[in-house]
Amino acid sequence: MSAIVGGLACQRDSFLRSLKTTVTASTKYPLSKTTSGYAVELKDTVLFPEGGGQPCDHGTLTMSPNKTVAVDSVIRDKLKALHITKEPLDVGAEVVVAVNWRRRLDIMQQHTGQHLLSAVLDKHQLPTLSWSMGDTINYLEVERPLDDALVAKVSDEVNQAIFDALPIRVVTGDELDNVDTSKVPDDYDQAEGIIRVVTIGDLDANPCCGTHLANTSQIQSVALLHQTNVRGGHSRLHFVCGGRVASCLRDEHTTLKAVGAELSAPLDGLHDKAVQTNQLLKKSVARESALLKELAANEATRILATLATADAVYTYRADNDGQFFQALQRELTTHAKSHAFQLAEKTVVMINGEYANGLGGQVKIMGPRCEELAAKMKQTLSNIKGGGKGANFQGKIPKYLKGELEATLAWLQHL
Repeated sequence: MSAIVGGLACQRDSFLRSLKTTVTASTKYPLSKTTSGYAVELKDTVLFPEGGGQPCDHGTLTMSPNKTVAVDSVIRDKLKALHITKEPLDVGAEVVVAVNWRRRLDIMQQHTGQHLLSAVLDKHQLPTLSWSMGDTINYLEVERPLDDALVAKVSDEVNQAIFDALPIRVVTGDELDNVDTSKVPDDYDQAEGIIRVVTIGDLDANPCCGTHLANTSQIQSVALLHQTNVRGGHSRLHFVCGGRVASCLRDEHTTLKAVGAELSAPLDGLHDKAVQTNQLLKKSVARESALLKELAANEATRILATLATADAVYTYRADNDGQFFQALQRELTTHAKSHAFQLAEKTVVMINGEYANGLGGQVKIMGPRCEELAAKMKQTLSNIKGGGKGANFQGKIPKYLKGELEATLAWLQHL
């Protein structure tokens, strides 16, 4: 008979790294629509199955010095822990099950850290509505955003509790009193299973199936990061615990150094430099927008002058930025109205891009000759993709082939 979830070796002793045990079952298990693995049951295990917001452990099953099978998924099936493997194991075989300790310790630091953070937030009338453990950053959801002062206060209280090394215990059986089991999964048989309550000193007591540290000092530290607003005015408070705090600091420091190098600014002057650069960027964008409008207005004047004696005209730009087309179309409409020019009776072809940069280009055709000229475009531009209806065609050329653009511009000169 196998140990049940709630009383697994990993739940009885979170620091047990390996265990000699026996295979009690090994059955086929679908991994995807086309592949299958095997669900292996053990008499007992140091590998925790996913549950309670905690990811499963990873580890290995070793049958002999030359035979080891990886376990990258452990799931709970009612009261059973199933170890998912890519090959079957013989029932009755003795194996050594070992946990990936680095992953386990990280998970325990995040999970116990979350319990502690939630306990402190409870003191400030901010109950945890949900939480998620990410690969790098975690978050918990509360009813409202925290202001900066409260974030600082919560952070201080959490890290003081870590310094105080509060004992962490798992309470089961007769020691339990008035336990809220509303969040216990429906498929977990509470009569046959084991309800566990994790306590942190006198600060907190919560039902939990997960693996936890022995005292709060083993969390090492908790860093509260940013908040994001979510539905109903709620807030997600992002945080990291334990070894992730140093990793997060290292990564962010590396990023800041790289940004500082790009902006030619020291770290302590980075904010001022970013503000200054942003202001310059806004001015540059405004200046570029004004120049684009002026350029489009000049081109619109040229086009309308040409159309005074012709029924079609084209315009070409080497860059493939579609903003010029948009600005030109607006200027054409404005100029045509102000001069009572019947633009709808004329055809305008816009084309941009170049072969050399390999970025392709765009085509826009407006007017009564649209279908004729679009068909001819498709003959000379083999990669053109697009379509239109009536007097409008819009297309994109992902990449010009050699000589195609030049050939197209050549016949456009004789519209």
